[in-house]
Amino acid sequence: MAGRPVPPGRQEEETTKDPGLKLSPVRPPGHLPSIDEARLAGLGPSSRRGSVLGPASSFSRRNSLAGPAAGPRGRRPSLGPVPPLGSRVSFSGLPLAPLHRLAPSYRMEPAPGERWEASRMQHSMEATLAARLGNAHYAGAEAGPLARELCELVRVRLRELCPPRYKLVCNVVLGPRAGQGVYVVSRALWDTEHDGLASATFTNASLFAVAVVHGLYCE
Repeated sequence: MAGRPVPPGRQEEETTKDPGLKLSPVRPPGHLPSIDEARLAGLGPSSRRGSVLGPASSFSRRNSLAGPAAGPRGRRPSLGPVPPLGSRVSFSGLPLAPLHRLAPSYRMEPAPGERWEASRMQHSMEATLAARLGNAHYAGAEAGPLARELCELVRVRLRELCPPRYKLVCNVVLGPRAGQGVYVVSRALWDTEHDGLASATFTNASLFAVAVVHGLYCE
């Protein structure tokens, strides 16, 4: 009390019984403190996350994903060498091979001696058809694959003779020979000065074949 002196022996008892000092009760193992208990014990801010983690915990999803070897600000250090400034790199961070650029030639027409030669192409096409269809017999189920095969054979053969910068468009018409008359017509939008056309036909006792190839100059 304020007006009565306290003996020295009772000062420790009064201090222990002071209601201002509250000791947290002993909790059994595995017990999590409640919000009120955490606030009174000073374990952190008044929130469930703070009461469970405590003031010394700085856990975050970014830190957990970065791992113990993370650098400043939770960033994982690079695994490879740092490429020079302005170089091309892949998704893995490794440098790519330098990009070689070719100077434009500004050629708008074929060079002298590199033009389409229709007669030379026609002779090569006739030899290719005769070599493949010499003893062939027409069959409806095999006509489609055979026509595609002839297109590929003609294209490969003419590519060896074709001047540079020409694109080839090959068409082959294949059918049975039964006394009928057949006309094969083709139309194309092209440059009459630089582009070209070649055609060849082949017939035997069983079938006929007409091959048409357009050579288009690519600027």
